[in-house]
Parts: sequence; C-alpha cells; structure tokens
Amino acid sequence: MGNIMVSLRDIDESFLRSLAQQKYGGKKGSVSAVVKDALDVLKSGKTSSREHFLSFLSKGVKRQYKMYSKRAEIYD
Repeated sequence: MGNIMVSLRDIDESFLRSLAQQKYGGKKGSVSAVVKDALDVLKSGKTSSREHFLSFLSKGVKRQYKMYSKRAEIYD
C-alpha cells in the first residue's frame, strides 16, 4: 500500500474530515476509507460522477505549493 501526501484547502479538508466523521465515526483510517470510497465510485463507471471528475481534471488545477528542502520542515 502506498502513501500519498495531498495538500487541500482548509474548507476541503474540513469537508473531508466531516464526511469521515459522519460515515466512520472518527475511527483510525476513516479519512483514507472515505477517499477509497470516492475512488471506488469513480471506478464503478457511474458516468455522471466519472465525467464530472474527468472534466474537472482536464481543466487543470492551479495550486500554490511550497517545496520543502528537508523532511523535518513538513512536520513543523
């Protein structure tokens, strides 16, 4: 199993965490489970969700990000 580090806007992070709380009750791994559920919906072939997501990706996402020179800076 791989690990992916994702940066989200505060509002998106709050939304993701609230979904995890509602569905899984704040158990360990609940955020990962919500993301896995979302990916399963996309893989299931439900066209409206899949097309909406692919449309979103095709437009591109402009995000500002900070490059870290040392791993320890991530955890400050």
